[in-house]
Amino acid sequence: EIAERLAALPRVLVHRDFNSQNIIIRDGHAHLIDFQGMRPGLWHYDIASLLYDPYVELSAAERSELFACYRQIREDAGTPLRSDDEEVMKLCAMQRLMQALGAYGFLGLVKGNKNFLRHISPALTSLRAIMENSPGLEKLRDALGDLPPVSPRV
Repeated sequence: EIAERLAALPRVLVHRDFNSQNIIIRDGHAHLIDFQGMRPGLWHYDIASLLYDPYVELSAAERSELFACYRQIREDAGTPLRSDDEEVMKLCAMQRLMQALGAYGFLGLVKGNKNFLRHISPALTSLRAIMENSPGLEKLRDALGDLPPVSPRV
């Protein structure tokens, strides 16, 4: 149902790997790198990728404040958000975190780059937090709750 709902929304060009590792600050200006995944998608996905970035620990309050700032920037630009855009962003965050978890497992366990394994726990924590108040996801939420902690030394 989540995938069907998101598939029905309009697409724009998105980075698709918009996280802190792909933002370089040089001479006081931000530069984006790593564009090979760029394609049409939901703008919500890039915002979700940044706000729920497993490489950076943000509190729920910080995420909320940053999204409110984004909302204000959009309003100031004359393109206000719709009433459900924050909910859609959280659905995109769920997709993004599940994709990241798969990548971390593959890169860490199959490809042998154990450094990625340390990002599994933060990603799971963020995914659990998003799902906490999401109706219809009780079985997945319970399955995630039953997972043991992940050690980066696996």
